[in-house]
Amino acid sequence: MPPNEKRETGRQNMHIWAGECHVHAGINGAELSARAAAKPDADLFIHPECGCATSALYLAGEGTVSPERVKILSTGDMVQAARSTSAESVLVATEVGLLHQLRKAAPEIDFQAVNPHATCRYVKMISPGALLRSLREGKDEVIVPRDVADRARNAVERMLVIGRPKDGV
Repeated sequence: MPPNEKRETGRQNMHIWAGECHVHAGINGAELSARAAAKPDADLFIHPECGCATSALYLAGEGTVSPERVKILSTGDMVQAARSTSAESVLVATEVGLLHQLRKAAPEIDFQAVNPHATCRYVKMISPGALLRSLREGKDEVIVPRDVADRARNAVERMLVIGRPKDGV
């Protein structure tokens, strides 16, 4: 936890979460460096939550990897980038489940995981069938007290206002 949050807010009941996914955090710079050295012409598709994102930028900065080959992307943007890259090989730093979508989007490219063990059992629990069942049967519903829901809604609405362009579009 950053040292000043509780002190600055005056709230002692606050628990600050680092905001990272355990799978992404587990993909490290040493793995990335080794894989990039073995495939020097490969593009690097790096999810920004990955533990190796800073290492990817370092590799580009020191010239080990060409800066134009380092792409820090959301998972959705990785699929788009797969369709437009001219690389023959791409090293991918995110949950390995995305490799199927990337290979489907660009079957001619060799997509390889930076960490082939980067799998998340939680993301695999979400499926269209499970979502449909939840909606139809009211299963797995999360119920929170009305006052908590109202405060959460207010926070989200404020974030949306902040993110909205000045012209309202």
